[in-house]
Amino acid sequence: GLSINLLYLDEFAFVENAEEFYTSTYPVVTSGKESKVIITSTANGVGNMFYKIYESAVQEQSEYKNFLINWFDVPGRDEEWKKQTIANTSETQFEQEYGNSFLGTGNTLINSNVLLGLRSIDPDWNRDNINIYTRPIEGHAYVCTVDVSKGRGMDYSTFSVFDVSVQPFKQVATFRDNMLSPMLLPDMISKYVKPYNEALVIVENNAEGGMVATQLHYDIEYPNVFVQGMTKQEDIGVTMNRKIKRVGCSTLKELLEENRLELIDRATITELLTFVNKGNSYEAAKGYHDDMVMNCVLFAWFVTTEFFYHLTDSQVKDLLYSEQQKMIEDDMLPAGVFGTTPAEEVSFVDKEGDRWFQT
Repeated sequence: GLSINLLYLDEFAFVENAEEFYTSTYPVVTSGKESKVIITSTANGVGNMFYKIYESAVQEQSEYKNFLINWFDVPGRDEEWKKQTIANTSETQFEQEYGNSFLGTGNTLINSNVLLGLRSIDPDWNRDNINIYTRPIEGHAYVCTVDVSKGRGMDYSTFSVFDVSVQPFKQVATFRDNMLSPMLLPDMISKYVKPYNEALVIVENNAEGGMVATQLHYDIEYPNVFVQGMTKQEDIGVTMNRKIKRVGCSTLKELLEENRLELIDRATITELLTFVNKGNSYEAAKGYHDDMVMNCVLFAWFVTTEFFYHLTDSQVKDLLYSEQQKMIEDDMLPAGVFGTTPAEEVSFVDKEGDRWFQT
């Protein structure tokens, strides 16, 4: 029966297990009609509970009101003070401690400023944990990537549909559920993905994913399952190994930071905020999930393959690196060129033994 008139949480971004504490405390607060909650903190990266609450207030998606106090609002702090403070620490530390910047700890896959620029939207249609953001467009090519869990309330089974006929590529539909049995997932995929012009479905076939890929391909006979070969069951779908994950993570970073991929699903964006470096790879921070992110990683890997080239008749290198590639090629032009000019004309031999002719 306890109720609280005022709850004040200070430096909440630095509280361990803040989400659990907030979840257990909030019912006590809401039991009183006049209860107030004040939460203050300096920034401590993205993905924590304080960041989520603050961003929901900024986007007017909650009852909270955001209030910002900048370093220059404090009497006695001017540009000279700023320069001296940066000299004593670093610009990154200053931005996080005084600049109200949600710069991450430096270990997120995606640049923090890019993460902060991502904006989710409400789906146009929602049912059965399916979010439809853009309905199918005739003539467009779509790719669906699938990550499979055991369906026991822990990790999530997910899939994302991407429109690859537009630039930037666009996330148009998502699914996320941690209670659906893998045996039922193929039917869910076929039901909601087939209208997207029979989108190419790429299933991560590790563990339960192998069963989903096989059932979708052979039993349901979905007409467009990604198959690498026909000699082994593992050829249906993609086995996520270190190389594929590394290429996928690297390309996903390029796609997002070069504005070549538009992500609009809230769960996907939220997971990206906590997708951090662990050893030589990336995964969800402790207590978070990365199942939606793995959809994006698998999609990013796919756009680097020849399969994507044949699907869309465009090469990802042309989309991502055209200007950089031209600069590299220009830099590689030799001072002279090989030719059939007689040896007695002006020429020289380099230390490798190759003869060069003056043009």
